[in-house]
Amino acid sequence: MYNLPPWLCMKPEYLMLSLLIPGPQSPGKDMDVFLRPLIEELNELWENGIDTRDASNDRKVFKMRAALLWTVNDFPARSSLSGWSGQGYKACPTCNENTPSMRVIGKTAYFGHRRFLPSTHRWRSNLDFDGRTDRKRPPRRFSSVDIMDQLRRVKTNIPGKHPNYGGVKRKRGDDELNWRKKSIFYELPYWAEIELKHNLDVMHIEKNICDSLLGTLMGDPHKSKDTDNARRDLQNLGIRSELHLYEDGNKLMKPAAEYTFLEANRRKFCRFVRSVKFPDGFAANLWKNVAQNDSRIVGLKSHDCHVIMQRLLPVGCRSLVNKTISSTIIELCTFFNQLCARTVNVTDMVKAQDQLVIILCKLERIFPPAFFDIMIHLVLHLPEEAILGGPVFMRWMYPFERYLKRLKDYVRNAAKPEGSISEGYVVDEALTFCSRYFDDIETRFNRPDRNDDGIHRTRRLFVFESQCKPMGKQSQVYVEKNMRDRAEFYILNNSPEIETYLK
Repeated sequence: MYNLPPWLCMKPEYLMLSLLIPGPQSPGKDMDVFLRPLIEELNELWENGIDTRDASNDRKVFKMRAALLWTVNDFPARSSLSGWSGQGYKACPTCNENTPSMRVIGKTAYFGHRRFLPSTHRWRSNLDFDGRTDRKRPPRRFSSVDIMDQLRRVKTNIPGKHPNYGGVKRKRGDDELNWRKKSIFYELPYWAEIELKHNLDVMHIEKNICDSLLGTLMGDPHKSKDTDNARRDLQNLGIRSELHLYEDGNKLMKPAAEYTFLEANRRKFCRFVRSVKFPDGFAANLWKNVAQNDSRIVGLKSHDCHVIMQRLLPVGCRSLVNKTISSTIIELCTFFNQLCARTVNVTDMVKAQDQLVIILCKLERIFPPAFFDIMIHLVLHLPEEAILGGPVFMRWMYPFERYLKRLKDYVRNAAKPEGSISEGYVVDEALTFCSRYFDDIETRFNRPDRNDDGIHRTRRLFVFESQCKPMGKQSQVYVEKNMRDRAEFYILNNSPEIETYLK
């Protein structure tokens, strides 16, 4: 509920479970069937409103109206809600039909960000990117009228694999672009005019970029984008001949790339990650994610990638790769640090929009085209969404992922998970409401912080007052007479309680 203050609206106490879709599989593009009750209630709240009692005046009753501001979800769920498919050559929902993409071996690469540069920029005619010049114009802005014109060409589909379509997946026509359906949200009278309908989730974008970047730098065989097919793509494009595969007898050899750590540097970076100490509650114990032989970093969670991208990688890579590569990575990490700040300056985001184009073009000169999946491209649109929607901490998935974890903990009967979640949610809401009226017992609303660093009066003298909460086991320390005399002199001259006795 965004009518609450920013420091409250993302708290779990103010999140409401409005819809629970039964599993075990996701409904995908047929999600509109389950959203129908929610849409009907939202229309009623917008058109008629509901009688609500004013908390500041018990006798006053007013008509409360509500509107759906936007949706917050990961990229696959965005495809199911918006109707625009996140796969194929036109996967970007913002660039629409002008998404920069190309086909490489086994996948689609979202490569070619030179088109966002000014038409007179020198990189436009540079052949080091893909062996060709780029004179394409930047993708145009699609207004709400343009989007509605596209949706009028989308055929109405019957949910599921209906027999009228042969019981199989229906293919889209060329005039439908990447639209799979017209979202049920367009039944809301105000939805078509909203500029920011579905937020790009910074949490998942940052995690995917961190996995790709770190896996490629570390040469991780499971997560590196520098594969044999990626080298063959360079050969097919006729660029970077020093990275092409070659045969040595009966073996296929892959030359070492500048963007990959040497074995000694890989171990240095792992030891660096293992040695970092964070304040309590700032991050997880990253040393647990470092392999015992200091060769890999595995099992990173979303927040681990968040900390690595913004805190560790800019520092750790500086001396391990050349300056061109390290400076580009640092610029990308600096942007994420700026984007995730508690306050966002519109002027800074406008500058970041232009800087991101340069950063992505630099990355295209460093990494092979296979490195650029859709997550790399979506970074380009994050500053614009920050200008429209405000700070990221109210629009990313972290609070909702934690809330989903709480809902999953309600499950006691694995055969009926939906019923367990419903009952647990109702009980938790009732207890939360009652706890607001309890003053003599500890509740989630009056519970002290984990690290309560208030003044703890354990001694009578001022110099012995502790300014922080002690941690760990107590131990006795014996000091020499010289040190003890200095301590007594300091206490006698800095304790206002004994000044009258000294006079």
